[in-house]
Amino acid sequence: MLLVGLTGGIGAGKSTFAALLAERGALLIDADRLGHEAIAPGEPAWHSIVDQFGDEVLAAGSMEIDRKVLGRIVFDEPRKLASLNAITHPVILRNIADTLDAFRHTDRIVVLDAALIIELGLADSLDVIVVVASDTEIRKARLIRDRGMTGEAIEARMGAQADPEDLIAKADIVVRNDGSLENLVTEADRVWSELESRSS
Repeated sequence: MLLVGLTGGIGAGKSTFAALLAERGALLIDADRLGHEAIAPGEPAWHSIVDQFGDEVLAAGSMEIDRKVLGRIVFDEPRKLASLNAITHPVILRNIADTLDAFRHTDRIVVLDAALIIELGLADSLDVIVVVASDTEIRKARLIRDRGMTGEAIEARMGAQADPEDLIAKADIVVRNDGSLENLVTEADRVWSELESRSS
């Protein structure tokens, strides 16, 4: 198994690039999806979050946690974000480990799509780190267009993530995503070819 960490700041296009690698044959582990599952109603992390932040984080008429509301609460206050991370990160790490166990003795290229690879302390466990990087203003424009985020929310979210230059410094492969989808497809071909050569 070749274990590839795929990361990049919010709005850089990491998830789109992950999908392109999956199309080329990568087995994808989506840390964000594992995070969603970790806070599903009835899960231990769900109880911890509701205990910590109150019923206001629940979606109206539902037991689901409203991630936008929770995001607004924690991304403005580093202490609250640290509390949330202390609840969710151990669960996500355990789920990643459980998923990887199934592939450990295969020759597959496994891509771990995770914004917080550095923050989760995963960098040393990976064979290759791929960073998707994009100009800050382009990232902001994408987040406004695609997610309807406000400038203030974008600043808070970017401020809570690792500095893009720090990610690039740790990267084995850097993907620039400042252009069109066609350009990104070309990058996916390049990166997949390199991963296949590393894997063989």
